[in-house]
Parts: sequence; structure tokens; C-alpha cells
Amino acid sequence: MKKSVYIIILLLLFSGCLFSQTWVQRLNGISMWSLAVDLQGNLYAGASGTVKSIYKSTNGGENWVEVFSSGTANIIYIACDSNNNVFASYGSSGVLKSTNGGINWTVIPPATFNSNTVNSVKCGKNNYVYVGTTLGGIFVSTDGGETFPYNYLSGSNIVSIYVDKYNSDIVYAGASAGTGNNGIYRSSNAGFNWSELMNSGANCWGMVQFNPNELLYVGTSSGYPVYKSTNSGLNWFIASSLPGAMRGATINQSQFVYTSGNGGVYRSTNSGLSFSNFGFTFSSNHCLAYQNKVFVAASGTSSGGVWFTLDTLVSNISNSNSGIIDNYFLYQNYPNPFNNSTIIRYELPKSGNVNIILYDISGKEVFTLVDEFKRDGIYELKFQSDNLSSGVYFYILYIDNKFIDTKRMVYLK
Repeated sequence: MKKSVYIIILLLLFSGCLFSQTWVQRLNGISMWSLAVDLQGNLYAGASGTVKSIYKSTNGGENWVEVFSSGTANIIYIACDSNNNVFASYGSSGVLKSTNGGINWTVIPPATFNSNTVNSVKCGKNNYVYVGTTLGGIFVSTDGGETFPYNYLSGSNIVSIYVDKYNSDIVYAGASAGTGNNGIYRSSNAGFNWSELMNSGANCWGMVQFNPNELLYVGTSSGYPVYKSTNSGLNWFIASSLPGAMRGATINQSQFVYTSGNGGVYRSTNSGLSFSNFGFTFSSNHCLAYQNKVFVAASGTSSGGVWFTLDTLVSNISNSNSGIIDNYFLYQNYPNPFNNSTIIRYELPKSGNVNIILYDISGKEVFTLVDEFKRDGIYELKFQSDNLSSGVYFYILYIDNKFIDTKRMVYLK
């Protein structure tokens, strides 16, 4: 096992360099804007420009089928909920909705949103759907999109919506140009009350979250700042900047951040403090990290389409075990880096023998954190040790002696 662990760690360290330059194009020549994935692992892509269609892939982006065609407006956002519903922003034509995985679609008419152009859509906690509009603010549904009786932030141009992945009552709305309301709003009660506009002058088009407290967002405002919060979105500061306007952001299992826009795709391996081009230079819109790949929706006559590249070999290994259920999940420890104690959370869809082992950067086993039979459920463990030396470590989850996933932690004395 030590040899295999050493190989895994080496792959984690070097796989970004090995694969960052190899991109594969699908839906060639079609200008694409939006990307989403449902709970079953099906991918959706929305087109803009001459073609206004929605495409679906059931095999990790290798092949795509058109599931909605002959649209009258660009498909700028796609969102999926836990009930197999798919929603797509449909510009001046309202919102598209499918209740059967994209097989059939109905139109939620623009009158539902006071005839305002729809920019963005996002699914929240059970049956909550949020729709952002041009100058009409945000509309909230609590019945799975059947009705949208609640309207807030009227007069604002809401171009993006993000639901906190640790607390679905916290929702963020990104405002862009139109009325001068550039910035971000925050709700702590599922969208029924909103804070005053924060970061006026810097709009929000893409957001990612590292842990309950730490978030990051990018946009298209001049200077192209990368804003970061370390207190659950209550305050923000500029962590870095990018060379062009960004319209998408995503985060992978190793907490590497990818952002896409003018100039292509950029990656940060240090929580947004700096970014470098990830071997993709075409103008792009949304991006998505899923399983062992990074996807990007690109514009242009020849460069348009859905492109993807391998993310990390470790992610590839963890998803290549056909006998492992996808719902096993190992979370990033929090806080990270840490100097006293840290929390490791993991989820088990069924019972099994659980091992979580800590290794140093050379692949040497340091501690066995868990070694016991556990029933299905969500677990947390608190790790604290005064005997560690400062440095980089890896903790690996095994179920019934099968490798599931690995995460990187940093200990600072």
C-alpha cells in the first residue's frame, strides 16, 4: 500500500503540469455559454448566438445530444435541483423548465417576471428556485418553479446567483451594470431579506466556496479584481486580480479554483491569491469542475463549443473505481492551513470498513485517523497533534480497502 500511496501523492503534485495543455473540443463551432450537472451526473450545456439550444451528455462530456432546439433567446444559465428538474434562463422569453431530465421543456412566461429579461437561475434548498433579471431584481419560488410570488432588489440587474453549499439559507446575488448597482447582495434567510449592496463598483459573475467561511468571486469590472471573504460573505477584500473579464468560476475536489472569460481559463492553487493560464486562451464563459475534468463553454465560430481537459490524476483514480458509489465524499479539512486542530468531514452512502490515514509528502504513513466499521451517514473528526512538523500532508479515505479520495492539508506551528 505504501508504494501506491506514494504514487498517488506524486500524481497529485504533478498532474496539473502533465495535463493542463490538453483540451478536447465538443459541439465544435457552436458558441456556448452555460454549463451545469445534475445529481445523476448528466451534463447540460446552453448555447448563445446563432444557435440557441440546450445539449445533454450522459457520459462525462464525450458525446452530446440536443435536447432543446430552435430557441428564441440565449441560454445563459442552467440549474438543476434534487427532484430531477432542470431550469434554464431564457432571456426575454422567460425561463425554461424540464421535469424529466431534459426530455421535454415548458416555458415559464416572461410575465411571471414582470416582463423583465431573465439573466440567471439557481436552485436552492428543497423546491426553492431563484431567478435574476435585468432591472427587475430577483424572483423567488418555493414550489419548484410553479409560481414566483416573491420579488426583491427591484431595479437591480442580477447576473448571477449563488447558494451557500454549507447553509442553503444564505444566498448571494451578483449585480452588474444597468443602474450603477455593481456589487453583491447577501441574504441569510433564503432570499426574503437582503443586505445593502457590498463592493459597489465590482460586479459578480462567478463565485466559489472553500469552506463555511471562505468564499471568492470574480467578475467583469475594470481592473478585474478577485474578491475574497473569510467571514461567510459579510466582508470582502481584494485577494488578487486577473488579466481580463471573467464570467465563470468553479472549484475542484482539491480546492483548486478555475475561472473563465476573456483570455481563456485561469487556475489558482493557493485559494485565489494568484492565477495562471491553464492552457486555454479562447474567449470563454462558464466553467465547471466535475469528477476528473474541467469543462469550459467557449464562444467563437471555430473555437466555440464545450471543451474539457483532465483535472488531476488523483481525481481520475478516485472516479475510476467502478465498484465505488459516487456518493462517498471526503471534504477538505477546515481550517486549512491549521496550527492547532482541524475538522475532517466525510459521507458514507452505505456501511463499510473505514480507514482514513494521514501521510507526509514523501508518502510515509504518519497517523491512522479512523480504522473501524461505520454505518452510512455523515461523520466529522477533530484532528489535533502537537507532534507534527510544519508542512504539507495528505489524508486518504479508504472504504473496504478501496481508495476513495485524497485531500491535501497544511500544518503550521
